[in-house]
Amino acid sequence: MNHKALLSTMTALTLVAAAPAFAQVANPGGQPAVDTTASAAEQPAPQGADSVPEGDIVVTAQRRSERLQDVPVSVQAVSANDLRAAGVNDLRQLSIIAPSLQVQQDNNYAVRGIGTQTFANTIESSVGTAVDDVVLGNRVLNGNPFLDIAQIEVLNGPQGLLFGKNASAGLVNITSARPVLGSYTAAFDMEAVARDRPGSDGNGALARTTLNIPIGENSALRLNGIYRFDDALVLNVRQNAYGRYDPNYKQFGGRAKYLFEPNSNLSIYLLGEYFEQHGAGTVFDGSYRSLGANSVNTPFLNAAGVSVGPTNLVQATDAPIFRDLTTGGAQASMSYTFDNGWGLSNIFGWKTYSLDQQVDGDVVPANGANVNAQVAKYDQYSNELRLSLPAGDRLTGQVGIYYFRSTLDQQSQIAGNNLFPSFLLPSFPFCVGAVVSRPSPPGCPVSNSYFLGQDKDYKLDNTSYAAFGQFTWKVVDRLKLIAGARVTRDKVGINLLQNRDAYFVVLGVPNSAYDQDYSATTLSYRGGIQYSVNRDIMFYGTYGRGWKGPGMNDTGATADAVLRVLPERADTAELGFKTTFFDRLLTFNASIFHTKFSNLQAQTFDTDLRAFVIGNAAKATSKGFEANAILRPLRHLSINGNVAYVDATYDTFTSAQCYTGQALPSCIANGTFDASGNTLTFAPKFTSTLGASYEIPLVADTSLVLDGSYYHRSRVQSLVSAAPGSAIDAIDILNASIGFRSDRFSAAVFCKNCTNKVYALTTGIEPGDSNAGVLSYTQRIGIDSVRSIGMRFGFNF
Repeated sequence: MNHKALLSTMTALTLVAAAPAFAQVANPGGQPAVDTTASAAEQPAPQGADSVPEGDIVVTAQRRSERLQDVPVSVQAVSANDLRAAGVNDLRQLSIIAPSLQVQQDNNYAVRGIGTQTFANTIESSVGTAVDDVVLGNRVLNGNPFLDIAQIEVLNGPQGLLFGKNASAGLVNITSARPVLGSYTAAFDMEAVARDRPGSDGNGALARTTLNIPIGENSALRLNGIYRFDDALVLNVRQNAYGRYDPNYKQFGGRAKYLFEPNSNLSIYLLGEYFEQHGAGTVFDGSYRSLGANSVNTPFLNAAGVSVGPTNLVQATDAPIFRDLTTGGAQASMSYTFDNGWGLSNIFGWKTYSLDQQVDGDVVPANGANVNAQVAKYDQYSNELRLSLPAGDRLTGQVGIYYFRSTLDQQSQIAGNNLFPSFLLPSFPFCVGAVVSRPSPPGCPVSNSYFLGQDKDYKLDNTSYAAFGQFTWKVVDRLKLIAGARVTRDKVGINLLQNRDAYFVVLGVPNSAYDQDYSATTLSYRGGIQYSVNRDIMFYGTYGRGWKGPGMNDTGATADAVLRVLPERADTAELGFKTTFFDRLLTFNASIFHTKFSNLQAQTFDTDLRAFVIGNAAKATSKGFEANAILRPLRHLSINGNVAYVDATYDTFTSAQCYTGQALPSCIANGTFDASGNTLTFAPKFTSTLGASYEIPLVADTSLVLDGSYYHRSRVQSLVSAAPGSAIDAIDILNASIGFRSDRFSAAVFCKNCTNKVYALTTGIEPGDSNAGVLSYTQRIGIDSVRSIGMRFGFNF
């Protein structure tokens, strides 16, 4: 790897890819001021947190600001400084510092081994995402960058009771920094990185800026901007190429926030944002992992010089490759605190995206399935009205009503010519691009667009209404009882036109139409007990039920197929404790959990249809424990660790899809098998992080900062079938940095994945070979799947 061009621009600095102290703290001392993400020192103290001592962690896991050590929820909080130190710039990278969260693909995530692995946008994720109290109803919106972040909280277990909708497995709660009254500040940071890949290095650059402008005494405006560029991680050896080719990732956009607080009771907050993403790199970086005997892809890959294997970072394609995504939104919130401590708040949000993408479906330089295209337009509107009780009373809590509506218009197509020689295609019986003539044969009665294919054109409507409430009753000074419930009415409808184009081989039901809807009413609830020995030791136990709403299949298996996917239910019991010792020298928190899922929503590949379909996978259980600790043995030294053990298996899943070559008697005649007892996909048994940060004061306000972190994840399975060769082996990732920082300036050099442990984000069976009875695998490469070496600078004015 040639880093001369990069390293020559560096002064004798060094930096960080460090593990976090996993928390936002109340007005932390000694934290770097140079960062365009929000520093806790700049942000005003949250409401209800005025009694929190300096250095304590503040979270909003229960929709109000509380000390982390007082919250009866398993939650990991990641501050803006933690994100900066670890070089985490979007959700795809967050698992490196939040081990209970696992990244799947296409902006899908898993918590405690439970997620929603699907290519379809017609069902929502089991792991919800909320940004500034607005729930994102579509996984595509998860791809926006981290920009001016105040804090991120990963909440483990069902969280739909208080956070909008769904989140049957967990929730990622993202809070951006609000404008600061009476303070004019400007900040800028940039990052340059080189990543190991064959041939020349893959380069990346990131620049972010923030401007905080006071407008009079009672209002302020905060402006954010971002630009990001990343070379594709997988080197593409293009052969016989045609059409648009845009492999490298580019992103830019901004956010404007306005805060008006005419008095201490009333707060009005407005936000608008716009982002664009272009290029398929780092999103669709795929390659061949293995080829079965007699694979039809072997001669093409050999001719292109592609060496197939788990560390393969080379692909060869010929089809157009591009991705254009525009996202945006606006929101308005109002909160009013009455003199008696009661609070009233309302949050309205609108989110939208437009997507146009095309990738090479076969990843070989021949037309097997060159078309894999999608065009989509999505809009969602939500409103939440909440009434909260005074925080200091014996009875505290909140009640509210919630409304959500979204529409998705999407057209997609997968098609190609099955690697057939072009001179055969126009003739009968294939008739691809043929001149229609009679009689038939030898003439062609139709002109097919492709040898094989599938197309879908649908509109999906999703509407949700809910009423909720949660209360905490202080029975005595140390003992509290918790009770809450949420009633939700979901209605989802789809108008689907399928396979209207002409193909010799249709993947699915030809020329079919569906117009269906489905409604469900669900009751979520949570109850528990919390006992505080003193301010530093707290025990809790909770039991609750969470739901993920219904969805629709975007593929009809038969002409009269029922497309609805039933709601997913999660029943969770959790016991935990939170402790602080030796005047906050040591913080140690742990929890054990047991969750039973019913009607788990899952995707399988139907070999008869040669298409992916979605269904309910009967029942599953996730159980285990989580623990985290922070040790501060010296004034400038912090050591932290996180560990999660998860045993997530299917209790009953009798109709899972067999893999190619799966033998009888496990695979029965209809191509399914009993997956009961199999481990869930992307559910590692064991994950852990260990990190340390040491700050050495030098002169004036300047310090030398040394950071390091280690991440371990045990073996994970990508497929329900646990097909041989599909698992991703255990990974061990080392990050390190060294740098300088002061109140106005920071500079550092870092490495991420320092030992260059190349690993796949996901693996999958290659459909073309599978249809021919051959078992081959492709893989998706993540942005941190290779070593990165870079530098980072920051300025604060």
